[in-house]
Amino acid sequence: MVLFILLVTSIYADSANYNKGEMLYFSKVCNGCHGVDALGGGVYPKLANKKKKYLKERLYYFKKGKVSTQNQEMMVQFILNFSDEDIENIATFLSEHKKRELRNVAEDLFGGYGS
Repeated sequence: MVLFILLVTSIYADSANYNKGEMLYFSKVCNGCHGVDALGGGVYPKLANKKKKYLKERLYYFKKGKVSTQNQEMMVQFILNFSDEDIENIATFLSEHKKRELRNVAEDLFGGYGS
């Protein structure tokens, strides 16, 4: 029984992180460069379905100002005000992006999480 409760709690927490990450991705206009499906294009890298650990490492590097290209320098300004929780949430969203059915983002932007 305890194992079942832990599993359900884990799934719910992960789903909440995913939803918050989705909201961040669109409200911070990440989709402007990386695309609605986070598939990137041109000089902007694909982010969808990357390993969560890798995404978090890269976001923390950007937050610390560690960049090696001019394109990466743009990321520093976007990530500076992200909390650790924001980084966790957006990494969850991107790492699981294609594994879940996308909802109508316009409704989320006006209706809040989990709509």
